[in-house]
Amino acid sequence: MPTYFVLLMLQIASFLNNGMEQYFVFQNSFNKDTIQVLDLYVYNLAMGGGDYSVSVAISMLKSLISVALLFSVNGLSKGLRGESIV
Repeated sequence: MPTYFVLLMLQIASFLNNGMEQYFVFQNSFNKDTIQVLDLYVYNLAMGGGDYSVSVAISMLKSLISVALLFSVNGLSKGLRGESIV
């Protein structure tokens, strides 16, 4: 059971990371509007439009959501097993 919750926390931590590199490589002028994922959108917003403040805010929001998900899994672990991981 401890191994399951450690693996669950690792998977939850990488839940919002979706491999932006693959989408970036296959992005071209024909599919640029439809191939957007969150990380690629933030990259294109910062590098293409020069709107750094919005891209930083979106990245920070993504990080806060990841931390909230990690704390919820930690609370689930504490509720089911009686001990927390962190």
